[in-house]
Amino acid sequence: MPEPPDWREFENLQKNAPLHIYYPLCGGGEECISACPFGDKIWTVKEMKVSMFGFKYAPRRRPVMAHPELCRRCNICVEACPTGALKPAGVEIKHPGFVLLYNTLKLPFKKRYGLKFVFREEHKEKFVRNNPKS
Repeated sequence: MPEPPDWREFENLQKNAPLHIYYPLCGGGEECISACPFGDKIWTVKEMKVSMFGFKYAPRRRPVMAHPELCRRCNICVEACPTGALKPAGVEIKHPGFVLLYNTLKLPFKKRYGLKFVFREEHKEKFVRNNPKS
């Protein structure tokens, strides 16, 4: 079985995309895909070598914008991202550890204020599937 590409190779796919994913922060729960009204048309999941939250570099499945031209720029997927890995183009993630901590602390409030795509059982199952134990 061929080795999956490094996550940095997917940065070239994001050059003209309205959103960018910083893959070392992405947990792979696919919240962005399920929150997006056009998720099935815009997003796909690809295997790549990436660390999970900065630990243990290994092959994992992560969301990729396959058709960024269909994105309506509503940023619902950005709000749905529990780790803060998904940002509008041009917004840099300067301190990944801080971004992860901030977004983890913000998670309970997302559910409290009616963002029902957070903490669903399907995302837990996708997280486990996309981050296999080595």
